Amino acid sequence: MKEKVKIRSVFLFVLLVGTVVSLASVLNDSKNEEIKSIQISGNFYLSSKEYMKFAMLQNKGNYTSLSLKVVRDRLEKHPYIKKADLILENNKLKINIFEKKFEALLTVNKKEFFITDNAMLIPKLPNTQKIDYPIISGPAEINKITEFKKATLNNDVKIAIKMITALKILDKNLYEKLSEINLRSGKDIIMILENIDAPIIIGRGREIEKMVLLGRLIQQSDLQNIKGELEYIDLRYSQFLYVGKTDINNFEQENNT
Repeated sequence: MKEKVKIRSVFLFVLLVGTVVSLASVLNDSKNEEIKSIQISGNFYLSSKEYMKFAMLQNKGNYTSLSLKVVRDRLEKHPYIKKADLILENNKLKINIFEKKFEALLTVNKKEFFITDNAMLIPKLPNTQKIDYPIISGPAEINKITEFKKATLNNDVKIAIKMITALKILDKNLYEKLSEINLRSGKDIIMILENIDAPIIIGRGREIEKMVLLGRLIQQSDLQNIKGELEYIDLRYSQFLYVGKTDINNFEQENNT
């Protein structure tokens, strides 16, 4: 019986040693495999060339000194990138990047920031492409807007984000037509839709209720076809829709002046 236990122990030891040696051999081969070419996929906001430039991967002469960890660390420092998956195969480094998800574009004093799905402010970089997000403009208290900080630290921007989120959940079609939310530095909020040739005065307060009402009104009416005849839509009074052909400034509430 003791002999059988001894044989079994020896067998398990040899198997364990063999596994460790094989794994070490595979890791060593991977470590010694040089990077000769790099391919980036998964990019949407920027070209692969721009990402290569940021990560200092343009010069092939430097590839031999690179490790997968170094390449990953450089790419994941890019403000647009959430994470990067790397595979080195036959001297070709394949990089699949996962970009952060953006929900809106905030414009402040000629500066532009993307707002991510977790409300972080990311500066819009040169050569960014395929931008099709609702614009948030004219927030008050712009001193509370800082890149790489929470957009919701600014109460005006927080309201606009809630409006966008509400439209996205309540009415997908209306959300896709949303062009801009102008916060007008604390005055009555104005919304612009692509399919309606008139500004929509939202006012202040009960913004989510008004998004619900707006969706219902558009479904029940033919506003998008009244082109040239409609100059504004007023939703400041929650349960009522007012349309007309007068200057929006005439409708400013007293507490806005």
